[in-house]
Amino acid sequence: MHRRELMRMMAAGAGAAAFGGTLARVAFADEEKCLLPAKSDTPMVSWKKKDGPYKIALSNSYIGNTWRTEMVQIAKAYTELPDVKPHVASFQVSSSGNDVNAQIAQINQMILSGVDAIVVDAATPTGLNSVIDQAVDNGILVVSFDSLVTTKKAVIVNEDNYEMGKKWADFIVEKMGDSGNVLMVRGVAGTFVDQERTRAAKDVFGKHSGIKTTEVYGDWDDGTAQKVTANALASGTKFNGVWCQGGDTGVIRAFQQAGAAIPPIAGEAENGFRKLAAQLKFPMLSIGQSPALSALSIKAAIAILQGQKVPQAINVPLPTATTDTLKAGVNYFPDLPDSFFTPINIVECGLQFDIKTILKQKV
Repeated sequence: MHRRELMRMMAAGAGAAAFGGTLARVAFADEEKCLLPAKSDTPMVSWKKKDGPYKIALSNSYIGNTWRTEMVQIAKAYTELPDVKPHVASFQVSSSGNDVNAQIAQINQMILSGVDAIVVDAATPTGLNSVIDQAVDNGILVVSFDSLVTTKKAVIVNEDNYEMGKKWADFIVEKMGDSGNVLMVRGVAGTFVDQERTRAAKDVFGKHSGIKTTEVYGDWDDGTAQKVTANALASGTKFNGVWCQGGDTGVIRAFQQAGAAIPPIAGEAENGFRKLAAQLKFPMLSIGQSPALSALSIKAAIAILQGQKVPQAINVPLPTATTDTLKAGVNYFPDLPDSFFTPINIVECGLQFDIKTILKQKV
């Protein structure tokens, strides 16, 4: 049976009966673009089919920036959608901070609570593997997204962060040439996302002996990124390009406060970054890690619990904008805060959200 078709659930199941006897099988809009295997040899995975509705938990680590807040808001908004709510018996969210032991304890508690699926934004690529393996061994589906884990027992839903980091670096080289100084504003130390993006950038910049890099950690946060960029500028180095994982608005503010010319910048998809690029017209490449990955992970979890097969590791299309392609109200929002992350929809996967609905969700 094709994934887009509807399936008939057991009318006798208590959960299904509570919602009229049948639950629709979830669909992904354009599966060929949404459910892209991460590699050519990525295996398909399936799960023992269970009747819904399902108990689902979100285990989040770091909560110190707007992206993570928005990610949680979108997850909550998704579970409240009229066509999704009947599938969800309960939805719980916990944020541990960037503390591996705290997140392990958090997941252990979710296991004890008897959830059907856990979606995880991890504090570390390897530190959670044992507890995730334990969850799976106890019959709990685990879907890892954004900052990933490395155990093969988890299903992976993400954007290709290596490709993202590479595209940023290629853009900087294209704009500044094969020599000059590049400021690399990294994310949260130790996370999979930071490691993959940085590995890609170094692969690109390392091919050009005339390019010198300065690395700072901005924690994907505007205030932190502005501070570390200001410190880097205070050293007297003239930067010919900026490769930035997040906090891009803060980076631009630091250049403005220092009275320095704004160089080509390749970075994330914060609203302020795109608003400033539209206003100031500096060369910009913006590729966003969509906070809607949380919703897609929940959607994938429901589909797998329903018996659908999906790739064990899924790459989602990269939402991209340049200075020339910016359009108010479409890929940036003049009336919203600078910190808002713009790629809230993953259209290929059937995920589109109303901004007001997202913003009213409590974290």
